[in-house]
Amino acid sequence: MKRIITLAVLISVCYVLQAGVFSFFKMAGIAPNIMLILVVSFALMRGQTEGMLIGFFCGLVLDVFSGDVIGLYALFYVFIGYINGSFHQIFYANNILLPLALVLGNGICYNMVIYICAFLLRNKTDFIFYFVHIIIPDVTYTFLVAIFLYNIFLWINTILERLEKRSAA
Repeated sequence: MKRIITLAVLISVCYVLQAGVFSFFKMAGIAPNIMLILVVSFALMRGQTEGMLIGFFCGLVLDVFSGDVIGLYALFYVFIGYINGSFHQIFYANNILLPLALVLGNGICYNMVIYICAFLLRNKTDFIFYFVHIIIPDVTYTFLVAIFLYNIFLWINTILERLEKRSAA
């Protein structure tokens, strides 16, 4: 129960950071994707099932508060949670390279899907412009923020695991 409450609060805080706080600190007009970092981090630390659940609720929050179609972000974040959760087997808490590489790769995939859904289907085919002015700044900013946030998420997960072990014993 503590995990559920903590993750609900964490999802809310991450949304407020992404939509509110970091919107004032935009780099090239881009804010970092905090929800993506959250889903990647917890899917990597906890596995596919929890990654998919966190991805669903993160995506649902984004759909409700800032999406055009309910379910699009939820579906995409579920896929992110599932795919990154499969790396749980090779996850080591002290190795920050795997989480950062996954944030980088998922950021590119995320932006490619957004490009296809939002621009390409409306016959806006200037991919080079979108890549240079949107994808690269977004992925770079998200990557830099992930360096700091991943350690915070790892610390929170470690505390939750200690509490769960203590209550099980």
